Amino acid sequence: MLLPSTPTAVPSRQLSPAPLSEEEEGLLAQRLGEWRRHPLSPEHIADLLPRISDPSLALALGERLGMAGPTTITLLLPLCRQQGITQPLIRALSLCHHPRARDQLLAWLPQAGESGPAVLEALACWGNQIDLAIIEQALQAPGRAFRLAGLELLTFRNRSLPAHHLLELTAPLLKDLRAEVVIATLRLLQRRSEVTVLSAIGSCIELDALPGVAEMAIQCLGCIGTEESCQQLLAQADRLFNTRLEQPLRRQLEAQVPYKHLVIQTLEVLNSSFPSQSSQVDGM
Repeated sequence: MLLPSTPTAVPSRQLSPAPLSEEEEGLLAQRLGEWRRHPLSPEHIADLLPRISDPSLALALGERLGMAGPTTITLLLPLCRQQGITQPLIRALSLCHHPRARDQLLAWLPQAGESGPAVLEALACWGNQIDLAIIEQALQAPGRAFRLAGLELLTFRNRSLPAHHLLELTAPLLKDLRAEVVIATLRLLQRRSEVTVLSAIGSCIELDALPGVAEMAIQCLGCIGTEESCQQLLAQADRLFNTRLEQPLRRQLEAQVPYKHLVIQTLEVLNSSFPSQSSQVDGM
């Protein structure tokens, strides 16, 4: 079927008040594929959105509606009252960047259920404006998606929180049984350089850690790039020689150029106990 060449070819409320047929949704999907030539007005999108059955198509329309800018809030709020919590509307609210969109998302949050992580992710664009109590609740929730969304929001408070408070919030996540949650937490902590934070990162360097966790902890310490983080890496060296983590550790130590003398001095002592590794020290 040929792609409609005019906006009137896409069904409107006046022409078809019922849910769109599969054929009509197919035409609309084609129309979205040629957005630059045949864009839809925000009003037209708002008219179509409640009548879309295909979740992917509805989400794409929601994105287009939100991307039209803050003025679309006058179209979005009536849709929110009509449809309630839906993924397309969550996405549209997050993209329109209007304060009332934030308020709507916050009003939805207590009753969002399985959509809670999506609502939290949508709130991320308001960063520091989100109450810390909301972030804490997300981090304490057992669900993976809730915790990851909470970590994303915590990113905006990462620099302003005292180290002890940050560690209180993230300590349970470092013990999570899902590697994805632990790794995301380590990436967050990597942005701080306090000794207590370095110690928390170092505690994840275990031979029996979840897949990728120990390697990420080593990488985080290497990327922090302070003398204290370098010392934290060196403190791991004696027990990681001749293990699967030796090479990741050596790669990060080799990158500690400002503290090369400290690295060589420490590894020379350790290599006296592991003669087979001495050539690697010479090459640093």
